[in-house]
This record gives sequence, C-alpha cells and structure tokens, in this order.
Amino acid sequence: MLSIRNSVYLLLFCLLTSCANSVIEIAPWNNTPVPVVFSILSPTEPVQVYLYRTWNENYPLLKNPYPEAKVYLCSGDSNWVELTRLSPDTCIFEDSQKKLIVEKGKTFFLKVVLSDRTVHAQTTVIPDPALITDANCVFTGETDISYIYGTFPNNKYDTLNVNSLVIKYSVPANHDYGYEFSSYLGTIWGTTLLNEGIFQTSNFETRQDTTSFTVKLTTFDPLCYKYQKAQEINSLSSNYSYNSPVLALIQSFGGVLPKFSNIVNGVGLFGNAVSDSKRVVITAPNP
Repeated sequence: MLSIRNSVYLLLFCLLTSCANSVIEIAPWNNTPVPVVFSILSPTEPVQVYLYRTWNENYPLLKNPYPEAKVYLCSGDSNWVELTRLSPDTCIFEDSQKKLIVEKGKTFFLKVVLSDRTVHAQTTVIPDPALITDANCVFTGETDISYIYGTFPNNKYDTLNVNSLVIKYSVPANHDYGYEFSSYLGTIWGTTLLNEGIFQTSNFETRQDTTSFTVKLTTFDPLCYKYQKAQEINSLSSNYSYNSPVLALIQSFGGVLPKFSNIVNGVGLFGNAVSDSKRVVITAPNP
C-alpha cells in the first residue's frame, strides 16, 4: 500500500503531467447557455428537479439563473402538479406536498416553463426491477484498516471486518438496465454473474460492532445508467438512500454534459430508478 506521502507525490506528478500534455481546443458547438435539467424519479425518494444552465466563461455564474421558472410534473392523468422551489436562491424544486405518487410502470411528464421557452421530457418508471431473492454474509476472520471519509486533515482510520457476501437476485428481461449494490458504507464492489443473477465479493467490509446490515439493490433505467457511466458518478450515487439522487447528479455536474439527452429544448436527464432491500445477518465462519 502506498504511504500517504507517496500518494501525494504521485497525485502531484499526475497533475503536472496532465497539465504539460493539455491543449485548448475551440468548442465546435454553440456556446450559448441552455437549460440543464436533472431528475431521477424513485418510489422511495422525494420528487425533485434540479434546474440550471450550461456554463460559459462569458456569462456570470448565478445561484439562480432562472428566477421566473415554473416546474410541473404529471402522470398519465394529465393533472399537472407544480413543484415548489426549496428557497429563493436554490435551483432545486420539490413536490413538497407529496401530491405525486411514483409507482412502477407509471409514465411521468416534465414541463419547465421559462421566459423564452418551455422544456419538456418524459420517463416511464421501471415496471420490472431486479429483486433480491437471497443474501448470505460470512465473516472471514480478517480485518482491514480504512480511512474515515470526511476526517481530513486529521486523517482518522477505522478497523473494519472483512466478509464474504453472496447476493442472489431476479434478472429482468430488459438487459439495458443498470444495477448497483450498496450498504450503509456505500457502493459494494464485486463480481456480477448477470445471466445467473448472482453478485459476490470476498472483500465486503463492515464496522466491527455491526452484526447485521441492510443491502440495497438499485435498478436504473437504461438512459440513467448510460448517463452514470458517461459522467462516472457511480461513487456519488452509492449513497442513494442517504443522499438524494438529484444531489448525486448535480454534484457531478460541472457545466459540461454528455452528448446525449432526453430533454427537449434543453439538456440533461429525466430518468428513474427503483430499489429493493433486504436485511442480512453476518454469520461466523464454519469451524
């Protein structure tokens, strides 16, 4: 394992190398800012929509570039529900009165009314998500030292137990779905046998005082999954149940978007995800 000092040296070297090899290219597209919309609907999460605009150095950065915006959502009944801006200086809108019920298989329509245009999008909530059918976790008898996120500059570490985890789950017919396994410590990385519906890892870590935990399996719709891969935000969305999916997306947004989008008269993503969870007891290894 690299020491902290060597890690810093390596990072500095990579930064210097990347700077030395970088060139400035003239963007081949129109640089006029356009609306950016992010929203991931989920039956277990608040309905939220993030609205901003693409960034250009010729335009000032504003906390709220569209103060006049009105954001609406509706399902197949055409009963539009206006979302509430959380505060005057925020770009996040929410169904604060919880009028919208997100259910599997339901189609939702998004409408954002601005002074110069109306932004549209639609998404159909996954009707047949993957479901956990069984999960088995066995303590291997080994431990590991892990950095506690957020303790910089004190750099605190914790001793974690290393476990062998096997999860069996149903495999939906749509092979374009994306999947993510997570627990209270974040994303669970391992080997997926998709055709067999098996996920396994021999390096699943838990705190030493933990005797059981909840494992979550999140199924992402195809466009949402492609977007995640393009933006490389799998690590941000790992805390799906502890951090809103909208916040996970906007934390990765730096003014540049992938070249695909399902937003009409704007860019971004209006997608959905459905989660299933199961409580798992950690057992001791066989003698």
